Amino acid sequence: MNAALLDPFGQDYPESVENTLDEYAVCARFNRTGRFIAAGRPDGKTSIWDLKRKELFSWSRNSRYLLTSSKDWNCIIWDMSNGERCSTVRFDAPVLQASFHPRNSKVLLVTLQTQQTILVDLRKATRSRTELMDSQAQQPERMKTVTAVFSPDGKIIQVGTSTGVLATFNTRTKSMLSCTKVSNGNSSIKHIACDNSGRYLIVNSNDRIVRVLEITSQTYDLELLHMFSDPISKTPWNGICFSGDGRAGHKSGHHVYIWDRSSGALVKILEGPTEPLVDADWHPFRPIMSSVASSGLIHIWKTTYSENWSAFAPGFEELEENVEYQEHEDEFDVEDEVDALRRKKMEEDFEVDVETVDPIIVGKQAGEAQSSGQDEDDHWIALEPDDDVVLDYVPVLDILERESEEEDDT
Repeated sequence: MNAALLDPFGQDYPESVENTLDEYAVCARFNRTGRFIAAGRPDGKTSIWDLKRKELFSWSRNSRYLLTSSKDWNCIIWDMSNGERCSTVRFDAPVLQASFHPRNSKVLLVTLQTQQTILVDLRKATRSRTELMDSQAQQPERMKTVTAVFSPDGKIIQVGTSTGVLATFNTRTKSMLSCTKVSNGNSSIKHIACDNSGRYLIVNSNDRIVRVLEITSQTYDLELLHMFSDPISKTPWNGICFSGDGRAGHKSGHHVYIWDRSSGALVKILEGPTEPLVDADWHPFRPIMSSVASSGLIHIWKTTYSENWSAFAPGFEELEENVEYQEHEDEFDVEDEVDALRRKKMEEDFEVDVETVDPIIVGKQAGEAQSSGQDEDDHWIALEPDDDVVLDYVPVLDILERESEEEDDT
């Protein structure tokens, strides 16, 4: 749906399951535009669904490249221009999670089962593998890391440890900027999520409390804003994420809890099917989310839109009460046919651009981040840029269509 046609006063969270994707998935993620959803399977394969056509494609993830990681110790980058493997990065232990740098697919962040977080640079001029360590100690020592994420601009890395410590690193220098104890006792941090502005973090730990933290811009210190928990049943949360506008975090059982980040109030509890929930993800900029059940099915949650046909035509207005119409002075004047014909011809000759794709800017701070100029971190990540520039790049679909046409011809 065109974003300009959406109701600006509509609610910003989903209400119910609209459809279910018949898949055997253990995790699922939206791409940057929210059109495709990638499903990771226990057999090592990755499936791509087009949410517009509800159709299963082959391989794709974020525009042109797909990064897959598994417990076979490998991270694989797939090139979607030909559907083949682009490169393989092998480690000395099973891989728990891996992610691309937000601005360059040649830089990876990998967390291993041995509680190590490694920053991998595949660029020729700066090729390296660097383990993120506690550099504030007298001697750099290994941290027992269990999860790590890039900030939206990729300049910093947030690392969670098994002792409940949240550490902030500079991506370019690999040095530690701050270190904060966030959970009770020695409760391990399970998940970290960052909103689109980069100002807020949401942390899920083994003490069954979800915390919302604000990051100070200069010192990178963390300020606790809200704590979410289930005081009655002590529900352990299976995961967390922000909505597209950074106002909600959730997930438990197959009940989805949605909180308002600014006020800390519980907004909605969505009750799903009977199977337990194992993973969830929120659409980048619309009130849509996906949840993965233990059976492997992917449920798509959406808001029900009410169509307002009374105000559909551009020149019409919806009136709440009868009003006396005031006729304009020239409203019913006879128009010169020559002028009307000339104006119509000019409108027909006007070239309409249907190929250019406007950039999707998510979050209130996106414009500020883009206009803030470049610093050393920006120059470092731009040393060897990748060619991942096309939104929703799905060339594999063209290959499948050609194959189906050839089968029809035969």
